[in-house]
Amino acid sequence: MKLVFGIDTWGLVGGTERYATVVVPALAALGHEIAVLCREEPEEGFLAEYVTEVVVEPALGGSRFSRSQSASLASRVRALAPDVIYLQALRNVEALATLVELAPLVRYVHDHTLFCPGLNKYHENGELCSVPMGAACLEHYYLRGGCICFKQVQHENRVSDPLKILSDRMREVEVTQRASHVLTNSHYMRGELMRVGFSPERTSVLYYFTRSNSDAQPQGPLPAATAQFLSASDAPLVFTPARLTLPDKGVDYLLTMLALLEHPFRAVIAGSGPVEDWLRGKAAEEGLGDRVHFTGWLDSPGMETLYSKADVVVCPSVWNEPFGLIGIEAYSHEKPVVAFRVGGIPEWLDHGETGYLVDRMDTAEMARAVEGLLADPQNAHGMGARGLEKRDLEFGQDRHMRELEAALAAAVR
Repeated sequence: MKLVFGIDTWGLVGGTERYATVVVPALAALGHEIAVLCREEPEEGFLAEYVTEVVVEPALGGSRFSRSQSASLASRVRALAPDVIYLQALRNVEALATLVELAPLVRYVHDHTLFCPGLNKYHENGELCSVPMGAACLEHYYLRGGCICFKQVQHENRVSDPLKILSDRMREVEVTQRASHVLTNSHYMRGELMRVGFSPERTSVLYYFTRSNSDAQPQGPLPAATAQFLSASDAPLVFTPARLTLPDKGVDYLLTMLALLEHPFRAVIAGSGPVEDWLRGKAAEEGLGDRVHFTGWLDSPGMETLYSKADVVVCPSVWNEPFGLIGIEAYSHEKPVVAFRVGGIPEWLDHGETGYLVDRMDTAEMARAVEGLLADPQNAHGMGARGLEKRDLEFGQDRHMRELEAALAAAVR
């Protein structure tokens, strides 16, 4: 097939781009011809050996899309003569409306942004949102404090701004419903799509994956401060990779949980973000200063090294994670996982088999689960081994690519 791979940014930025850097080479290896459509110039030579062309249309990132811009986009895409468009993310809904008329289009929905004006289904008061997008969003905005990313203090015009944001989201849902098929990464997410009007027949789950151990990213060196921290003690290691944002990623709850542990431990938190300094201060307040280490941003080889050294991996997210990729990454290293029971996480974490699910925000219950694994290395090892088996059966790259190819071919037919 000739594919146009649509993505906001063609480069190493975040999770969606990370997904692309594996899937595009895999599609090319299967014999498909791939052109990339994005909004900004990529890093020179980025994955150039796998794509025939990179089409850059800056207007894809704008808030408006004129008739001339639509005509330009249509002309450039038609020149590629694609059999199918595989779309990851696109900021401009009218550009999406143009693309959906040019060729069969399959969209992969990675997160909540398509169907949530607040972007993450999370209210300002810490409650998870359980209603479909619509008038309830405005009621919450005006009467109940709003959502983390959809509240009055964020808008200069508190009448027109929220109405426009909600209207744009609903327009994007309407346009996306005209796609040949919509894929997403968990049954939780598929349920959310159907709540805003998507049909079961035109939506399906395509789970994320990790590479087989033989193809995995090699381990790499750690920052000097991290290596020094690890060498200072042989206590069991609790590892959490997380973007340091609040409240969604729950690293503040992680720190509260760690302070409850009685068994000796070390903890490493790998990641960066706007609340890093605040979290470092909280760790000190909790009396964890010499037992918790923040690595800052870490490259993939360094992350692989920390996974390999961990005894337990903790996923402390308190929002509805669409999937939670760190879980199956932990499985690849035969590590048990402890996580809150939110979003798509229960679809890969088998309670009592590959780790433990605990009630959201219940740090005492999470501490008991982690404590049990630290105190019983044999049980932890057995859970990690079962995690690897589950990874191989359900979350391997071969399965993902086989199901993706089938979805793209069905769209062409």
